[in-house]
Amino acid sequence: MYAVLVLLVTVTATAVFVRVLASPTDDHAAIAGTSGSEAHSPLSGVYAYTTQKEFLLVRGEQPPVRVPRVFDLADSANNDVVWTHDGLWAALLSDAALFDQPEDVQLITVNAKTGEVERRPCPRCNELAAVGAHDLVTLRWDKEAQLTRAVRYDASSHEDRGTQIAPASDSGGTWQISLLGGTRTHLLTGSYEMSGGFKPGMELRLTDLTPEAGAGTTTSYRRFDSNAYMPTALTTIDGQERIAVGVRKNPGECAASFPVALLSPTGEVQGTDQSAALPPGYVPGVTGGIEVHDLWWGIDEYLYATMSSWTCSDSAESQMDKMRLDRPPSLWRLDGSRWVAAGSQPVTVARQLGQDTTMVLTVPDCIGPSDVADPVTYCHLGTLFRERQGRRTEVAERVLGLHAPSPIK
Repeated sequence: MYAVLVLLVTVTATAVFVRVLASPTDDHAAIAGTSGSEAHSPLSGVYAYTTQKEFLLVRGEQPPVRVPRVFDLADSANNDVVWTHDGLWAALLSDAALFDQPEDVQLITVNAKTGEVERRPCPRCNELAAVGAHDLVTLRWDKEAQLTRAVRYDASSHEDRGTQIAPASDSGGTWQISLLGGTRTHLLTGSYEMSGGFKPGMELRLTDLTPEAGAGTTTSYRRFDSNAYMPTALTTIDGQERIAVGVRKNPGECAASFPVALLSPTGEVQGTDQSAALPPGYVPGVTGGIEVHDLWWGIDEYLYATMSSWTCSDSAESQMDKMRLDRPPSLWRLDGSRWVAAGSQPVTVARQLGQDTTMVLTVPDCIGPSDVADPVTYCHLGTLFRERQGRRTEVAERVLGLHAPSPIK
């Protein structure tokens, strides 16, 4: 059994702190980047993963920091885990959607250097994104005003209880209800809209949070033909915001498209070429399908994705039974505007911890007919591996999610 040196629990009227102190390590080694701009993490070998009932933060060879929390197998929107941009804090909200009352929601932060766990009151909070160096933004429903507010927390301050961010002057006086991600200076939000004479879909806004922006300004993007479950990847490279979104078209249908688009801070939308990842005979909206499972910016400053594909059979009636697996989830890299294969082994989520180490989560593809007794569990839990030089070592089973600090600082 692992020995915990100190466990101190302090309960006050406003907050609950749980501090777990571990022995110091040499976790300060930098991870060198492979391109022009500085790409490193202040702590090497640090990552986190989730199971159905627990969040675990792993720091090298030290015992993992464990935080009890029920995660939702059926709805990934209830499972947000984010890292601050300086890589020193992992953050999540307590499980309000399953057990807590909305008024009892807490913002949980875990210090990746010390293992300290802190809980702050965050009533009616949902969704989470990182901004600044070590700040977090969450959305909060204001029952009296009947609108969504954004609240910013400083993860590095024990005393900080959150500061409201005023909506941008050109945003109609309210925040959108979905928080899709953030960079140090910008926040990406969205809402599913059905009005305006257009096809229903997601409308996205990028809000400038810099002091120079004053009350803030927003960039609005055209409506995307997608539901609210849009994978996103945001970072800053050479002083430029880099934003990628996956557009989930026709969810649940066999003939399904899932394009990936690049967004500029000024409103331009650039498509990418997925032709190498598409199944044989693919015709958009007619036959064949593709899914983007995850998007992230790698240590080499390339955009990565995991994608799977399938063909459609006319011999079945239900949309799921029509699917015939073509390629299980695998790793792809955006080279210019074209996606190219970046690995041959199955992978659903991957995070680079350094030049020679990648954490890999593989989850059953569940594409096509299935006779498993519990598909909700089977299709969402997988095996976590540590991969070095193409060789994988199993770390844990029945893993739901994998998270790591961005290697780009």
